[in-house]
Amino acid sequence: MKIDKQSLLAITTFILLLMLIGIQFIFLVRAAKLEQKHFNHRVVLALSESRNEIARAANACQYMNNYVCGKQCTKDMATVNSQKADSIIRSNLAIHKINLDYTFEFVNIEKEGNAKSDVSCYEQSLNGLLAQNGIKLLITFPEQSQFIFAQAGTLFYISIAVIVFVMISFVFTSRLFSNQKRILSNTKDFIDNMVHEFQTPVANIKLASSLIKKNINTDFNGEKINNYTHLIQDENNKIKNHVADILRVADMIGSKKEMADVNMHQLIHDCTNIFRETINRAGGSLSLDLKANDCVVRGKKEYLHHALCNLLDNAIKYSRYEPDIKISTINKKKKMYLAISDKGIGIDPENHKNIFEKYFRVTNGNIHDTKGFGLGLDFVKTVVLQHGGRIHINSQLNKGSTFTLVFKVITL
Repeated sequence: MKIDKQSLLAITTFILLLMLIGIQFIFLVRAAKLEQKHFNHRVVLALSESRNEIARAANACQYMNNYVCGKQCTKDMATVNSQKADSIIRSNLAIHKINLDYTFEFVNIEKEGNAKSDVSCYEQSLNGLLAQNGIKLLITFPEQSQFIFAQAGTLFYISIAVIVFVMISFVFTSRLFSNQKRILSNTKDFIDNMVHEFQTPVANIKLASSLIKKNINTDFNGEKINNYTHLIQDENNKIKNHVADILRVADMIGSKKEMADVNMHQLIHDCTNIFRETINRAGGSLSLDLKANDCVVRGKKEYLHHALCNLLDNAIKYSRYEPDIKISTINKKKKMYLAISDKGIGIDPENHKNIFEKYFRVTNGNIHDTKGFGLGLDFVKTVVLQHGGRIHINSQLNKGSTFTLVFKVITL
């Protein structure tokens, strides 16, 4: 399967961003280890100073000494001396900028054996500072891990947030680029089609004019003159219609036409009267099944008329053989469903999502087997949406199409 440059760039960029996240994670782990060493060093300094102060206090006060050495003392004295030791430890930790919750205790290893310790447990021996040996100060920090990662990970989380933002921006930019690329392609097709549609009648007018001019001073058959003038008029009308189609779409932008009550059944009859002769000449049929009792909508009659005529014109234009068209209406839940069905060439489901885009045409390259600029269905959808409605397509290749318009109706 061939991958285009845009897809390759997108995949490469996505992989690089994932690698960058991996590098940031490695950085976080290393930074955490470094922060752990720094934290351990500060704790050791704080406990060393605390040990010396506690030893001095114990040597100066028998009650403090009894508490530190684990000798029996009253509950009140134990509380007082515990608070004093806690104050010493807290002040030294604060000096070294350690503001974590902690727990501490004094143990006598001669009585209790070696105390169990873990990563977050620190100890300082008071041997040589007290009359009694074997006394250790143990301190633990329950929230040490969170603190370490918080210290080391602030920049990491910021960088991850930036990377995620870049990834999201990249996805949106990629989609925007794809949309713009598709619009550019459709616009190019539109220009090619427009040039073709205008070149043909202009060339015919030029040819007819030159023939008339060439034979103006000769015995020129009046019937031929009429034929040429009719040709010029017909081709001129084609140009006028093409220009009208383009201007009609442009007129939709910022339109201030007044809204009015529009009888959709009457509008359907008006549109079918325009095309009925064309359908009859092609040997086709047009049937109406208008069952909607409520068929009045609030809208702009001119735009609704052009929208219906566009759909009806497409149904005729894309019929492979004799046109077989049916227009039906029904009411459901205070809404009117208007369906225009044909048995024409149909539309591949792959094109359904793009069929209402401006300039989009279901053609093979620039082969002009059908006329138009790709403005019709975009115009129809714009009109329907402006009237608070919806439009759906149900179509299969070589089996025909059904366009369903849904409008809110005015109940009488």
